[in-house]
Amino acid sequence: MSHTRRYLAIVALLSLESQGVEAQISAAPIPSVLPSVSNISVSNATGVLRYCEQKGLVSDVATDSVIGALASKPDAESADYLAGASGQILGDDGKKFSVGEVPGYLQSKACDMVLERAKAFAPRL
Repeated sequence: MSHTRRYLAIVALLSLESQGVEAQISAAPIPSVLPSVSNISVSNATGVLRYCEQKGLVSDVATDSVIGALASKPDAESADYLAGASGQILGDDGKKFSVGEVPGYLQSKACDMVLERAKAFAPRL
C-alpha cells in the first residue's frame, strides 16, 4: 500500500471515530431522562416507594418509616397511589415516567429521588 493510500485510510478511520465520539457527547444526560418530582403527590410517592421496595430498588430499612408515615395520609389509596404502585411516577407538568421501562441504574436513581422527596412529606423522620 502506498503512503498516500495509507494516509487516506488513517484519515478516514479517524473521521469515523470522531463521529462516534460526537454521538456519545450528544446523548441526553441522565438528569434530563428522569422526571422532576418536586410536585409529586403524597399518594403517588407512597405507591412508587412500595413498587421500588417490592422490586428491590430501595432498601426496606430506608423506606419503611417513610411509607408508614405517608400511608397514614387520607389519600393513600387514590388513583395516584395505584399508578405509583404499578411503577408510574406522575411527575411535574403531568409527565408520566415508568420506572420499570428504563435501565436498572435509572430505576434506582428514580426511586432514590422519590424517597428523598417523600421525606419532605414526613418531616418527623
